[in-house]
Amino acid sequence: MEETRFSSSNDPPAENFMVYDLFRAFWTRVVGLFFREIAERNAHLIPQTGPVMFVVAPHHNQFVDPVILLMHARRRVYFLTAAASMRRKFIGFYGRCLRGIPVERQQDLAKRGSGRIQLEDRVEAPLVVTGIGTRFLEEVEPGMKVVLPGGAGQARVASVESDTQLTLAAEMRELAALELLTKAEGTEFKIVPPVNQDDMYHAVYDRLNRGECIGIFPEGGSHDRTQMLPLKAGATIMALGATAANPGLGLKIVPTGLNYFHPSKFRSRAVIDFGEPIDVPAELVERYRQGGDAKRQACDEFLQTIAEGLKQVTLNTPDLETLRLIQAGRRLYRPTQHTLTMAQQVELTRRFIKGYNTYKDMPEVSDLRDRIAHYNAQLRYYGIRDHQVDSMRIGRPQAGALFAWRVLWLLLMGLVALPGLVINMPVLVITAVVSKRKARAALAASSVKVRARDVIATWKILIALVLVPLLYSVYAVLLVVCIHHAPAWTNADTVLRLASMSSVSLYLWAWALAAFMSYTALVFGEQAVDIIRSIRPLFLTLVVGSEHTELLAQMRSSLADDITELVNELGPQIYPEFSTTRIADQLGQTSSTHSNAINMSADAFHRSMRSGEQALRQRFARSTSPSCPTPDCPDEPPAPRQRRASKYAFNPPTPRTMESLNNISPMEFLSTATGALSSLLPSSTPDTPASEEPANDAKSAHQQDAESANKGLFFFT
Repeated sequence: MEETRFSSSNDPPAENFMVYDLFRAFWTRVVGLFFREIAERNAHLIPQTGPVMFVVAPHHNQFVDPVILLMHARRRVYFLTAAASMRRKFIGFYGRCLRGIPVERQQDLAKRGSGRIQLEDRVEAPLVVTGIGTRFLEEVEPGMKVVLPGGAGQARVASVESDTQLTLAAEMRELAALELLTKAEGTEFKIVPPVNQDDMYHAVYDRLNRGECIGIFPEGGSHDRTQMLPLKAGATIMALGATAANPGLGLKIVPTGLNYFHPSKFRSRAVIDFGEPIDVPAELVERYRQGGDAKRQACDEFLQTIAEGLKQVTLNTPDLETLRLIQAGRRLYRPTQHTLTMAQQVELTRRFIKGYNTYKDMPEVSDLRDRIAHYNAQLRYYGIRDHQVDSMRIGRPQAGALFAWRVLWLLLMGLVALPGLVINMPVLVITAVVSKRKARAALAASSVKVRARDVIATWKILIALVLVPLLYSVYAVLLVVCIHHAPAWTNADTVLRLASMSSVSLYLWAWALAAFMSYTALVFGEQAVDIIRSIRPLFLTLVVGSEHTELLAQMRSSLADDITELVNELGPQIYPEFSTTRIADQLGQTSSTHSNAINMSADAFHRSMRSGEQALRQRFARSTSPSCPTPDCPDEPPAPRQRRASKYAFNPPTPRTMESLNNISPMEFLSTATGALSSLLPSSTPDTPASEEPANDAKSAHQQDAESANKGLFFFT
């Protein structure tokens, strides 16, 4: 992992940052191990001196999000952390070591009120709340808030008349609130005491006046929605208040976007994106000083500016289906320059979202939306991914050879990874079970989470930090006991040499061995998972033949051509600097942070496997192309583009065929595939693509499906 360089020219010389730096280095390495790759974009925009406020969204990964910012900010950043989290033993300890600033949140102080409440007359007395079995005089005081379930509504209490009656300071006008309050049985409620944030604001102003960096998540809490939650005004109050108190402060606001591919999965990928720094306008500072409505309007305007800055570095769609649709369109887009980094792909997705929101009502865009949805349905039907489609454009002989080659490598890597997988199986099982339980508990306690995936990665890391050292220690102790108390008949030289070692030395060697086995399991297991995912397309090509796989590839090619043509036509209207030949330069500067030791070790085996595959492909190319007997044959020129007459001319195998295919057990396949593969010699004629069949084929679609089923089931008879 790349070492993080700190800029500390503004740090007070008398303060010791050693504890902060040590814990920061520890957590950045732990989170760096959890992810396979973390890419950053436009980190050069971060000011290297002076006070900076990082405004980070979306808050999709609870306590992992701050660490990813620490990995790439290149300055010491101190986060505003919920006081409820700071009161926890484990998390609070690390939060204090990282100099977090506690923030008391109202939702953390909310308590359930006794009984139920309702509005008896919402027309004549909309402020008078009546209680059923309540104890208002004991539990409620003026200034507190009454909060309804599910965030339906809340209001401040103006006065308390009795145990069963109180008066609100403002009417609850939300439809959801009125629906709950007008029920005959009433509704449950919570009571939130007033919170004084003066200490928190003073701590923030002090850090900024000393030229330090503050990190804040303006959404107020973590969530797993596909778009940002409404931003809280705290960030604007801090920025305007600090500048009003110190006009020469020079505070910069840096919008920071966090984008995860699979935030809860081990060894997934993430991208952190830094936007253009935002200055604090002097006009808004002056209006902030005036107080009252002018102060409120200044905060609202600056909050809107920050929100616009965050939209430039985040992905925001109304729902998950729209996000998947746009991501599929981005993958199908073919710019002139094909090599884009992961961070540039995220930026391209962001531009696709803007283009889709702008032109989604156009007939051409609606047509592409339907075709992409149909294409995604076909991918789900076959159980493959978009990037695997082109790998299926081969005949059965080549697919059989590549299948056997990859299975061989899978067995080799699986054997090496198996010991580490076995010793770490308790950790994998316990982290999965506990993290899912925590997610269910978080979902039940939240009104904004969808599936509570934002807490899973945090709990996986915390549990693993406890279980892994404990488990390795147990293994080491067991090994020491077994060696020193081995039966008399075990007189092997290795056992005797180990028994001569001291218990401490043997314990340390056993601990190191467990760590090494886990490392090899991570290296080889990661590659084995990739191979398993790549086998499915080859398996389908072997079973259903290249007729259907070629049609799927043609569908993808036609769709990619149409998307590329439309994007190249509409792109300059949104982005004047748009250019298909310089798209990578337009998407900003990027770099990546990898788990270098792991990836470097895995790359060697990956290159060996790929070199063998390349030799197989060249052999098949020579055998099927008599006019080019050498391995250095030039590529065939691409065929001229021809638009298909019908966008839904793809007839997949029948569901019965796919059901038979998916129900085949691995042992059944391995027992029958050997004979089938032996008959598929390289000299056999490759399958003719369906696109080369005569246009006036007399066979019906049903007959074609039946033949496809027979061809597929031939391998299992």
